[in-house]
Order: sequence, then structure tokens, then C-alpha cells
Amino acid sequence: MLLIHKGFDALDIAYCAHIPLKHVSKLQEAKEKAASIRGGSKTKRATSCANLDGQLFNVAGSGVSGGYAFLCDTGSLGENWFFKKPNPKDPWGIRVSVSAIQVALCGLAGVRERLENTLRALGIVVDEGMESISRVDFAMDFHYPEFELNPTNFIMHPRCNRKSYGEFQEYRENAAGNRVQSVTIGKNPGRQIIVYDKRAEVLANSKAFWPVVWDKYRKDHGLPRIDLSDPETSRIWRIELRAYKNHLKNDWNVSTWGTLQKNLPSILRNMMEDIRYIEPSADTNRSRWSNHLLWDTAKQEIEDELMTLRSFASEDHIRELLKHERDEMIRAQINGCLITRAGLNEVRYDELSAFVLQSVEETLSDFKRNEERTIQKLEEATERYL
Repeated sequence: MLLIHKGFDALDIAYCAHIPLKHVSKLQEAKEKAASIRGGSKTKRATSCANLDGQLFNVAGSGVSGGYAFLCDTGSLGENWFFKKPNPKDPWGIRVSVSAIQVALCGLAGVRERLENTLRALGIVVDEGMESISRVDFAMDFHYPEFELNPTNFIMHPRCNRKSYGEFQEYRENAAGNRVQSVTIGKNPGRQIIVYDKRAEVLANSKAFWPVVWDKYRKDHGLPRIDLSDPETSRIWRIELRAYKNHLKNDWNVSTWGTLQKNLPSILRNMMEDIRYIEPSADTNRSRWSNHLLWDTAKQEIEDELMTLRSFASEDHIRELLKHERDEMIRAQINGCLITRAGLNEVRYDELSAFVLQSVEETLSDFKRNEERTIQKLEEATERYL
């Protein structure tokens, strides 16, 4: 068993502030433009770029619940920003959800700096303490191929009662064949612990950046890269601790950066003490069973300074990796469309090369025939992936 990554995996935060009025018209224009790109039920998936004093946002074609008129994002390595139209009766006008990879790369201190720099660039003044943190996730990844997750080995500490820790009564597990791949205990808006096969999740969802993070740690410690093609030697288990709004505010009085920094180690430590993964023994009293080595090791890892914890994997490397991954996906879609069109036109395999070249010529002709629209679409696509 070897720890190959630990750090934060999500952060949701709201600010008692509004987007300046000078930006509202640009956001509205981008929103309407995005809404017109596809139309119908797919509007939410389309975006248009807005430049707000040098800060670039992809703006969706619709808002979201909670009164947020504008849903914006800053890319795969960035954040989702939710803006309300300025309203003096509703002072909490900005909410941000930070991507998992950004929190892992920058750490909480780095994320705070990045968010506050963006707010200042937008002309938004937020005094210290005028933020409200509503979610923080902490994750630890262990290279532990021989580990087998057993749902019956989770127990609740005797002091936990339904009144104080009722959110821990919800339990879910997910299995593939005879293997249990994940166990989830607890739910939003309280607190939650998840133990799951991270390797399987990364491969299933094409999250290519996590192997980069893991390999950076192993390289720094003189270890070879993990070959994810072999599950018997590369299985990675994640313990993820999630603290949501009600647990943060009601149980720990946490809402600001200062109160989070003060209480975070205790929040995580208590979570791992109230729910334990144990090693069964002959003792008939389960509460006296010892913690599994995985659980004790994970508990020790949350004793360090947490706010400055971050991965030192290259952000530029991950950005290029994501760009390549998207390019390969689009190329596969183009290939699929060409094969489908060839089949529609009853093209034989020995005629396929000529048909593809002809299709390229037809596409270039379409671009030239509608040059103004082609230039516009190219600029939109370029902006979207900035």
C-alpha cells in the first residue's frame, strides 16, 4: 500500500457581492448568442465567449436555479461561475464551483488567491469574511492492488446518534460482477464518506489528468509509472471525505476561509472516527475491532498542514493532455461521420480513399462559399477553447 496523492477535490463558495453593471450587458449578449447556436433542448450545452476586462468566460445559453441569470466557466482546469443580476435585496450574487483538478493542483490557498485575483480583475470588492463556503472535499489515493472493499466492514462509532449524525444513515454501494467498487455513506447537505476504485472511475470517464498527478508523485519518490492496463497491479483506491453546507455551518460554524482553516483538520478527523473501516476479529463486539491499516494510514495523512497542500504536477502538461484528448474525440467523430456517409452512398472499401478526398474538397468549398460565416465560427471555436 502506498499513498500516491492527497489533496482537495472540490470547493463551492459564494460571495456577498454582485457582478458590476458594466459586465451585465456583455454577459447577456453572450448568453443570447449561445442560446441561438443550437436552440431547443440543447441550448444549455452551447456557450459563447465573453471578455470582461480581460477575464474570459464561456457563457451558457441559460441560467440556473437559485436566481443565477448567468452560468459561466473558465475551462476544464478552471471554475464554474454563477452570476445573478445585481439586486440590492439579494446581496449574495456570486457563486463559484472549482474543478477537482484545479483544487488538486493549486490547493485551497492557491484557489483562494486565484478566485480573489479574478474578482479584483472584474472590479468586485469582497471584504474578508464576506464569503460563504458550502462544500469542501478531501481525497487520498492509495496504490493498493490487493485491497478488496467489503461493505460489512464499515461501522459507526457508538457515540454517533441519529439526531446528531443522521446523514450517516444513508448508505449506497456499487459493484461490478463480484467486486464491490464503491461504498458511499452519508449525503448532501450533511457529510459523506466514499471509498471507491479510482482506477476504474478514471478509465470509465476518461479522466486522463489523474495518472499525470499520480506519476508525478511516484517520479518524485524514485518509483516507476503505474501501468493502468493491468488491474491486478494498478488498482488505486480513493478515500474521499465530503463536508457540505449544513455540516460546515451547523456543526462547525464554518463559512469563511478563516474558520475553515481553523476547523478543517478536526472536521476530517471526526469524520474518520465516526465512521470506521475495520479489520474483523473474533471479538463479538464489533465496536472493539481495530481499524484496517488503510483507515489508520489515511487518518495519519490528515494531520499535516492542509491549506497549502497541493500537487506539483504540471498544469501546462495537463492542459495539453486535455487538449489532445478532446482533439482525438473530435477526430473520432469526424471519422465516424465519414464512414456513415460512405455507407449511405454505397462506397466500397477500395473507393474509400477517393471518397474521403472528395469529401474534404466539398467541405473546403462549403467554407469558401460561406467565408464570412466560416470565419465567425472559427473565431467562436478558438475562443471557446482558450
